[in-house]
Amino acid sequence: MGASHLCGVLYSQLTKYTGPASATARANSQRAIADLALAAKPLGVTICLEVVNRYETNLLNTAHQALEFIDGLGDAAGLVKVHLDTYHMNIEEESFTAPILACGDRLGYVHIGESNRGYLGRGTVDFDEVFDALKKLGYQGPITFESFSSEVVDPQLSSSLCVWRNLWHDSDDLARHAASFMRARL
Repeated sequence: MGASHLCGVLYSQLTKYTGPASATARANSQRAIADLALAAKPLGVTICLEVVNRYETNLLNTAHQALEFIDGLGDAAGLVKVHLDTYHMNIEEESFTAPILACGDRLGYVHIGESNRGYLGRGTVDFDEVFDALKKLGYQGPITFESFSSEVVDPQLSSSLCVWRNLWHDSDDLARHAASFMRARL
């Protein structure tokens, strides 16, 4: 298919857990991700682990946790990168700058999403801080926009992500706005 990146919550089930991840769960996940990264290498595919909030996984909720997880991958550690998402960072991180800079050259993918998952600039994410940190880092990897609205997203996905209301109705307008918003900050 020609993909260069395989990203997302590849390391665990996307669900609300009732407790922290066990050492066994973490080790099992690390073995699976290491195997995946080694298999992806000859295909030229970079594995990026998305850091998401505590309501969606109990394993990687901060950039620091992702970096520690990757450090534990043995020979595959250099093949796996961090995937940050501003929606989740807004919940779990103390700032946007420190986690972005901490990832350094191990930052492999960025989702730009608003705190309410709707139109950029209509929530509480400090996008100037985000883009300033990405510039300071010299980040040249993929940056994509992510948004959800119960009107256009599959009902099962809406339910699992707790997207209960229509945050937008016109996908084309949303995309134009996001592209303009992001270009103005790059």
